[in-house]
Amino acid sequence: MSRKKVVWITGASSGIGEALAKEYSRRGAYVVLSARREHELERVRSELPDPHAALCVPYDVTDFDGAQSTTAWVLAAVGHVDVLVNNAGIDYKDWVANTPLSIYQRVMDVNYHGNIVLTLALLPWLADGGQVVVISSVNGLLSDKCSSAYSAAKRALHGFYDALRAEQPGLRVSVVVPGYVRTPITLNSINGSGRTFGDLSDASLKGMPVEAFASRTVSALDRGKSLVVMAGVRERLAIGLHKVFPPAFYKVAATTAPEYENLNR
Repeated sequence: MSRKKVVWITGASSGIGEALAKEYSRRGAYVVLSARREHELERVRSELPDPHAALCVPYDVTDFDGAQSTTAWVLAAVGHVDVLVNNAGIDYKDWVANTPLSIYQRVMDVNYHGNIVLTLALLPWLADGGQVVVISSVNGLLSDKCSSAYSAAKRALHGFYDALRAEQPGLRVSVVVPGYVRTPITLNSINGSGRTFGDLSDASLKGMPVEAFASRTVSALDRGKSLVVMAGVRERLAIGLHKVFPPAFYKVAATTAPEYENLNR
């Protein structure tokens, strides 16, 4: 194919991944869409501004052994990848006392190991002038109640990609920190027993429209920003308080009700 900008997005079948795919397509990029649900990928492709400049590649980020072969297949199909957007993830909310090690492993496998394994597979073709985009979370910078597994995985991403950025100066590494965004992510949020929440949280319903998030985020990424905080006033205040006066943040976090009051219903 011609030297068109190619953007590979994981978790592209809904939410932030879907919105980013549509935004990159609107800006003229060729988009590679990956997620587990092939029929949803095809739906997203059909709704792109340019559905012909897109490729659906079903891929489960926890298939660690398949990362190399999937990467080779994509490169053979499209020739090159300029931007890898590691967006696939799973939400988690429950108390530490309710969370077995198996849940920590599951969340870490999806949100951390599954993220970096694709980066490692594609790195030789990205290292000179390419860009890796990582969708983290405000919980990657701070933790509140019922966020232990999710925060741990998201914070691990910051550690890994800060090191990668230092080691690979020719590679643009951009970590995106969303606050509440209006997506269906909480429908599949799991708790300590592995059950899904099955509903939309009030915070998500009141969050930033996902289209606005995608437009503003891609603009920042195109400028090569290394840290993109895309959050509302409440989340920015929490980040600032945590940064400049941690004891005050810890006190607030300890007295604030968890987001999902009915998680274990």
